[in-house]
Amino acid sequence: MKQQRQTWVTRNSPGFTLIEVMVGIIIMAATAATMFYGVSYARSQARKIIIQQRALEELRSQMDYWMIRILDGNLTNHDYLGDTKGTQITLYDPDSDEQGDEEAFKAMIYREPLDREITDHDPLEESPYYVLEMYIQWSDHLGDATGEPMELRMQYSAFTNK
Repeated sequence: MKQQRQTWVTRNSPGFTLIEVMVGIIIMAATAATMFYGVSYARSQARKIIIQQRALEELRSQMDYWMIRILDGNLTNHDYLGDTKGTQITLYDPDSDEQGDEEAFKAMIYREPLDREITDHDPLEESPYYVLEMYIQWSDHLGDATGEPMELRMQYSAFTNK
């Protein structure tokens, strides 16, 4: 008697081949890597916008403070010189309870010296005004590849009688 050997026909059997499974895994890995990159990029852009918004809030707050001082006439001779050394502030600190956190974003606010100008629209009466210019600088040490400091500038003019 002859024994017949069974041959397996792979085309008619149910299931996937090893090659098909490997191709599926590679496609899913590439898709996951692309999604992780996209989420990471979106988070970094959102953090950049949050920091810019916070810098603008701090700069507006300081500008309002100095505009009120100018309009009130409550300035000393030292105030006219500006603040060219700057004042350090914290824009964003995810772990505000830790000191010396590396993820904290520090910024410097500078105030240019005050310029007293005279308008020439009324030749009979002097109309003095002050030009207040301030700017804030910070560096994005987590996401910016260039390493150049970011900067926002604001300039106001305040008319006074003093």
